[in-house]
Amino acid sequence: MIKHIMIPYDQSDPANRALEVATDLAKKYSARVSLVSCIVPQVPMDPSMGASYAETLVLMQKSASSVLAKLELRLKESQVPLSSIVLTGVSITDELLSYAESHQVDLIVMGSRGLGGFKKLLLGSVASGVSQHSKCPVLIIK
Repeated sequence: MIKHIMIPYDQSDPANRALEVATDLAKKYSARVSLVSCIVPQVPMDPSMGASYAETLVLMQKSASSVLAKLELRLKESQVPLSSIVLTGVSITDELLSYAESHQVDLIVMGSRGLGGFKKLLLGSVASGVSQHSKCPVLIIK
């Protein structure tokens, strides 16, 4: 039975389509939804950039939180129980897998490719890593 659906969200077109599919599934199964965004901080090469690095990280977190808050409003209209979180880590794949396992996610619904560059790839590296290593089913949306 599907009780908890996780939606990794990065504002890409496939992520938006995954959000629609996951919302529909959540309604049908009376499941709760976790919207999860992940940011990867970049370590500055120049030590003088320490302050601007910290400021940039805060701005990235605020931006991701703002996007998720807008999605929460949209999903609340659908009466789907939900929560959202912005994760920070070195590996998006590892962060998503860790969240899914620690929060007893029953299904991950995610886009096939995110905002990364290599459009020629059929399956993005994050989607590929999550689908290969997840302990729960993963539905990948094109």
